[in-house]
Amino acid sequence: MVQARQIVVYARASLSKWYKDDQQCAERAFETACRRYRSPDENPGWVFSVLPDGSPADLTRDLYAHAFVLYMLAWMHKLTSDPSTLLIADTTLSDIDRIFVSGDQAGYFSRVPGRTDLREQNPHMHLFEALLALAETSGAERYLARAHKLIDLFDNALTDSASGTVREMFDAQWRPEQPPGENSIEPGHQMEWIWLLREWERLTGSRADERVHRLSRHATTFGIDKTKGFVRSVVREDGMVISNASRIWPQTEAIRALCREDPKGLVWPNLVSAITDNLFAVHLPGCLNGGWIDQANEKGESTIDYMPASSLYHLLGAAIDSRVACQN
Repeated sequence: MVQARQIVVYARASLSKWYKDDQQCAERAFETACRRYRSPDENPGWVFSVLPDGSPADLTRDLYAHAFVLYMLAWMHKLTSDPSTLLIADTTLSDIDRIFVSGDQAGYFSRVPGRTDLREQNPHMHLFEALLALAETSGAERYLARAHKLIDLFDNALTDSASGTVREMFDAQWRPEQPPGENSIEPGHQMEWIWLLREWERLTGSRADERVHRLSRHATTFGIDKTKGFVRSVVREDGMVISNASRIWPQTEAIRALCREDPKGLVWPNLVSAITDNLFAVHLPGCLNGGWIDQANEKGESTIDYMPASSLYHLLGAAIDSRVACQN
């Protein structure tokens, strides 16, 4: 998953013409990822991790990781126009249907081998993201047809009509793991869905206003500390704060989504600027020279002693997409 995210970062940087030799870097990494992760055990799908010598470390098939493989393939197609990337994407989608299928239920298992009584929102969201990117770069209707099925899942299982939230964890019948009002909600995921629903609206012409307004109402009411300017990690459906910690990726997703929803700051005055100021003060201090602090407590103190590479995908998305959103 992290390899795929990093390749997306380099592909997008190359398309933005940010620095020299970035396309070659993306292409080298892409070739290596395909060679090492794609069916090294001769079974369908992509393995979860490899050792430094390139041999498989974990043969688990993970839906979240496969979603980012598809996202990587979409951006590599945008970068190179190589038709083989779409062939690999189609094969990977067929593999997903074979590996993660959950009988007659909607959606997929999260990992194989793994629990068959668990369904998770997050990998389905990123699968939706990947399908939209594939649809845009290819112009092929088959990817949007799959995305429409995930919209049905969003409407009929993932969201709670009473609170207007996207829930995280479900049983095999897509029943939430906790009673109504008590399920954990990640405001950062609310913001990601807001962005993706607008992308779906842009690509299909289908209106997303009602879905977006429900998500944004709960996220901005309960999911953001407006005095300090940060997006909380976890709240409940009923608005109770579970974790006031600050991770970097919910901040970037909020900036990107709110720039699109409220580019002039009329609905939520100064909210984007407050989150941005806090992002730089807490998570992007100048002393790190381009590095980042992934997690901080509510006092703004770092709670982690390493720098997860996966965060760069979120930082790049906010840097590019929020600028475009505000210009439009």
